[in-house]
Amino acid sequence: MREPAPHTAAADRSEAAAPAFLLVDLVAPAIFAGASAAGTAADSDVVTDDHGLPYLPRQRIAARLRDAAVTAVRAEPALLPAAHALFGASRRHGPGRILRISHATPPEPVRAAVAWALEQRAPGTANTLVRAVTDAFTSVESGVAIDGSGAPADARLRTVRVVDPGLRLTAPLRWTRTPAPEEVRCLARAALAFTRAGLKAGRGRGRLDARLAQAPDTDSESAHARTLAWADVHAGTETEGTVRERRV
Repeated sequence: MREPAPHTAAADRSEAAAPAFLLVDLVAPAIFAGASAAGTAADSDVVTDDHGLPYLPRQRIAARLRDAAVTAVRAEPALLPAAHALFGASRRHGPGRILRISHATPPEPVRAAVAWALEQRAPGTANTLVRAVTDAFTSVESGVAIDGSGAPADARLRTVRVVDPGLRLTAPLRWTRTPAPEEVRCLARAALAFTRAGLKAGRGRGRLDARLAQAPDTDSESAHARTLAWADVHAGTETEGTVRERRV
């Protein structure tokens, strides 16, 4: 699998007020099932780039953000045109969408360090390091396999490789035009409602914090505050930190 292309520019000047990155902080083990670069012994592998680093594919991000936008539209039906502009109508990926989402990858310094280490390897020996990189960011969990009827299979353990919590993944955002305020508000509310990714989310896997930012190295608190501002909501101190709308 080819390595996701790095982001070449944060944003145009005309987009200075718009979010340029989606920051994803994993707070629980996540199952990003796919094919890894070096392959592992797990029954279910984790998707990685050519360097062995796990990442969240852009298609899955877009699907989860679109689902989260449905929640935002239910709360404020006037945001429906903005949701269609951001994600397309009826799950179609037509050219009319104004938002383009890249893969969510580990921070650039991490990717650069791993790429440099691989370049120092002798030809034919890189796979060992690639596998070690994957092992550093993931773990293997075991469980009872399930047969076709949903019952546990006798004497059969199934192993699943999961991405460890604590990892930050960053997805660059690209706009085909300057977004309107309601479009940014819809995206920000979708990001706040985007709390899980990967498989087996109903079993506690893949919990995350998704926030918007204009720089990839924005700290979590600043990104959270900026996302609340874009979403036009704020944390009310009189409600012990709960988030409530300024106005609809």
